[in-house]
Amino acid sequence: MRTKITLTALLALLLIQTPVQAHDLLVDITPAPGDVVSTSSFEAVLTFNNPLLVVESETNAEFATKLQGSSDWTVHPFTIDDRTLVAQVELSEPGAYDLRWSVVGSDGHTISGDSNFVLEGVPSEETAVPLTAEPEMATTSESQDIPAGFYVGLALVALGAVFAPIGLMMRRRAKKS
Repeated sequence: MRTKITLTALLALLLIQTPVQAHDLLVDITPAPGDVVSTSSFEAVLTFNNPLLVVESETNAEFATKLQGSSDWTVHPFTIDDRTLVAQVELSEPGAYDLRWSVVGSDGHTISGDSNFVLEGVPSEETAVPLTAEPEMATTSESQDIPAGFYVGLALVALGAVFAPIGLMMRRRAKKS
């Protein structure tokens, strides 16, 4: 009878779902996707839901822009304060710009995304991009994430390490009786 209860309890423990830890994510960005900026020198502000990981003497974030139609990305200086990245953006000509960013979240995973905005002025025909719908702001996580199956396997090994000796002790006691 005890064996059935023990096996039932073990099965119940295996079937209990554990909460999934979500990665940090961007909650606000200025300029917002599709915004029109009227000055070529401004601060771009990215706000995240958790503090960003800052490691002294290492570059663990990036903020860059490029004129749409160009392949040259310009990296801008930035500062990180808790949950906020503030970049000093200096642009040389009006037009539609792509923006990309990458940071290391509090959980140690790199998160990145992109956006776009327009610097007010008369852009050339090559760089003009009509804004018909609200642009998407993609946020992706690097493929360094550990799959959930790994954690399930690790939990099974840990449970086996705990319950195997208990089972052996119960078996020895049953043989002595």
